[in-house]
Amino acid sequence: MQFLLVVFTGGVTIYMYVNFETFLSVDNQLYIGWGSFGLLFFIYLLDGSRRAPWRIFVVLLSFFLSLRYIYWRAFDTLLFTGPLDFLGMAVLFLAELHALGLHLMSMVINIWPLERQPIPLPDDPSLLPTVDVFIPTYTEPIDIVRVTAMAARNLNYPKDKLFVHILDDGGTIARRNNPKIGEESWNRHYQLRVMAKEIGVNYITREENSHAKAGNINHALELTNADLVLVLDCDHVPTMDFLTNTVGQFLADEDMYLVQTPHFFINPTPIEKNLPINTRLPVENDMFFQVIHPGLDSWNASYFCGSAALLRRKHLEQVGGVRGKTITEDAETSLALHARGLNSAYINRPMICGLSPETFNDYVTQRTRWAQGMTQIFLMNNLLFMPGLTLMQRLAYFNSCFFWFFGLSRFVFYIAPAMFLLFNMQVYHASLMQVMSFALPYVFSVYVMMDFLYGKSRAPLFSNIYESVQSLFLIPAVISVMLNPTKPTFKITPKGATQEKEFINPLASSFMLVVFVNVVALALAGIKWVEYPLYRDVIYITGGWCIFNIFMSILSLGAFWERRQVRKHHRILAKGHVKVYFPRLIETFEADLTDISLSGLGMAVRLPQAVGQGERAELIVKDSYGNVYNFQATVKRVFKRGNVYNLGAEFIFKKDTYENAIRFVYGDSQRWVDVWNQEVASGGYRVIIFHFFMMGIRGLGGVSASMAGSFWEYVRDGWKHNLSRLKKTYAYSK
Repeated sequence: MQFLLVVFTGGVTIYMYVNFETFLSVDNQLYIGWGSFGLLFFIYLLDGSRRAPWRIFVVLLSFFLSLRYIYWRAFDTLLFTGPLDFLGMAVLFLAELHALGLHLMSMVINIWPLERQPIPLPDDPSLLPTVDVFIPTYTEPIDIVRVTAMAARNLNYPKDKLFVHILDDGGTIARRNNPKIGEESWNRHYQLRVMAKEIGVNYITREENSHAKAGNINHALELTNADLVLVLDCDHVPTMDFLTNTVGQFLADEDMYLVQTPHFFINPTPIEKNLPINTRLPVENDMFFQVIHPGLDSWNASYFCGSAALLRRKHLEQVGGVRGKTITEDAETSLALHARGLNSAYINRPMICGLSPETFNDYVTQRTRWAQGMTQIFLMNNLLFMPGLTLMQRLAYFNSCFFWFFGLSRFVFYIAPAMFLLFNMQVYHASLMQVMSFALPYVFSVYVMMDFLYGKSRAPLFSNIYESVQSLFLIPAVISVMLNPTKPTFKITPKGATQEKEFINPLASSFMLVVFVNVVALALAGIKWVEYPLYRDVIYITGGWCIFNIFMSILSLGAFWERRQVRKHHRILAKGHVKVYFPRLIETFEADLTDISLSGLGMAVRLPQAVGQGERAELIVKDSYGNVYNFQATVKRVFKRGNVYNLGAEFIFKKDTYENAIRFVYGDSQRWVDVWNQEVASGGYRVIIFHFFMMGIRGLGGVSASMAGSFWEYVRDGWKHNLSRLKKTYAYSK
């Protein structure tokens, strides 16, 4: 039914397009373009526009404006005026085709997202499959592994059917025998083995680190035998209901090989963290898991994301375990299993809490690995014609891999207007009226559709920021894979890092260059506007384009201002009630929970008299399941507003209370659902954009000052050197 819906939508769009292009004159195209966009925008504003039939009309109109634009570009603007002009024009057109292709495919894939619900488990525990929990680790801090292992052991599942394993690739025999890292590896091996024994889980290591994470998991598959395998990155702490909400899919469908769940992160991304305001930023992870994956699931194309996923062992064994030909072993494995006609499912409920990269360098490292791995899959597999896949699965995998070439197209868009203004290259042949008739309605429709499809998890401008800050660094990574698809190696993303001071990341220099080139081009646009009146249409277009590039580059620079991060445990906003007893006051008070972390919580409470730092307190809290937790705590932070005290309390851990803290903080998935569903307050986007822009200006000044300082040092050292030579020459001549 869904496939027929897509075919119908495409057919109607093409029919509209052919008729409008054939029977309408060029003079009427302005009205057609803006009239279609106006209708699209009107339907978009309707309350029920996300539901049928309006959803279909919105997609149909956006398809029409997109096809209309690319037809005009292909047949009316590609003119040969010289070899260099043609080369630049072809590169720009290919970049536009990439962007347009992603836009069209995303509309098709997300036309009807599937909101799959958990299937209840049978009352008889003997009917439940056995589950192995794999926690792969390499060099991450041991405390992070401990929390995940303890939470996995406390999953709501029959204990005789649940087996937790720490897979230690940082303490392999090969690493322990390496003279450079042997001592460190022996210490890690010993500490993890002792910790595993203390908390009652299994410890597994191997001889050597072949095939990275995929090899680590496959080695564990050979040593275990449970029906299902839950894979958790070592910083992905599961909630107690993870298996309760996922195992039922396997009981209902024997061909189900995967149930994937979202990755929820307790700490902000480097881009979000660098904002000096307490406003939640819609991050790319939200868009991928809240919107894109439900769309993929509607076509049976949801794929393994490396963690927070439950897999059926016998199906994994059919393809030789987790595949390791590429460095994105998760998507590669899913591709092989989908090609065998097996099914996957996606449960859109956050049931793990993890750590995103803390610094921009780590963020780029992670994205580079994803880009290289998906490019490998793109090059090593004929995705559009791969046997065993349905048509929509082919399109879904193709789109997921094709996306990672966006760095190349972004770079072209950054330099395209400067190619004309600086070098007089004719790369875009169009009048201002044509741009207003064809290009602008298309561009605005793209932004409206981005908000229509992804609005609850990402504002369109932030997609530009996130992709812009990655784009220039992914270009060499993607090109290196295109030249040698087997070259990339698996790189671990560092987690749990701290940062003592603020600084502008050196990677910002790339965007400084983009700003400089576009500013120079914009200055030349003013000169050319006076000297070449016949080119004013093109100058208007390229000048406006340069202004947009400068604006986006400055916004991107704001993401490179690295702020301090000294907390060991991240706080996250939370709701609930706390009963707090102060022994000194001999009274219990009702408080509102404001935030939590593994080390303590924040609360707002009305008190008859002041409390100070260091005061002892007893806390009683509940989770959404009704479980009651008692903690001894010490007041560490006091802020008074009227007669309301905002207190920060630190847990006093004893042998049993640490595990209770893990259950309370990480065990309740409803807490992550509440955080996930938070929306940016009205006006919040404008505030965020303002701060990004101001931080970009600050970063621009910081990098400029640094470059000026380096230049001055170079000049000064050269002057000193030349002066010294002159003195020696003078002394010698005397």
